[in-house]
Amino acid sequence: MKQVLYFLLITLGVLSASAQKSSSSGSKKILSTGIMLLSSSTTQGGVGPSGSSMLSRSEFIWAYQHFGYGAMFDYDLHGSNEKDSAYGIKFEAYLSKFYLELGYLIAAKRAYTDRAIAEETGTGFVYGVGARFPFSNNSGKGFFFHASYKFKTQTFTKQDGIEISEPIKQSDGYPVLGFGWSF
Repeated sequence: MKQVLYFLLITLGVLSASAQKSSSSGSKKILSTGIMLLSSSTTQGGVGPSGSSMLSRSEFIWAYQHFGYGAMFDYDLHGSNEKDSAYGIKFEAYLSKFYLELGYLIAAKRAYTDRAIAEETGTGFVYGVGARFPFSNNSGKGFFFHASYKFKTQTFTKQDGIEISEPIKQSDGYPVLGFGWSF
């Protein structure tokens, strides 16, 4: 886990330094948060539950004219018995107000309070398409509304720190609506 944290810190440091150098070339920073309405399916060995929930997504992106990159964090609360979280890096490609995204979840975790298993950990990927609509026409900077659709796949390989024989695969598809600030 330490190696993953070091990798994330080094990656964000390099991205930050790169963004600082090119800030005069029209780059901007995007800070956003949103709420997801989730439809979920989890399987292990071909069987498992499906259901719905509400999640939150927060992002910090260095954006240029045609692409952007940064960090993302997901937090999901399933009642009082399950808390899910994931963080990672992401890349975006832009076409006007629209974007495509690809992200890698460096760490994904599901923590339980009502089971013999305390937590499951793994990694994953995020794919998505969306749009950001600014409230003003100030070079794309300022507050904005965003809407997107994400598809997230996670593979959990450990339960309570011990490798499991058959990984748990979780696939989620969800729309995200929220607000952000570009500066």
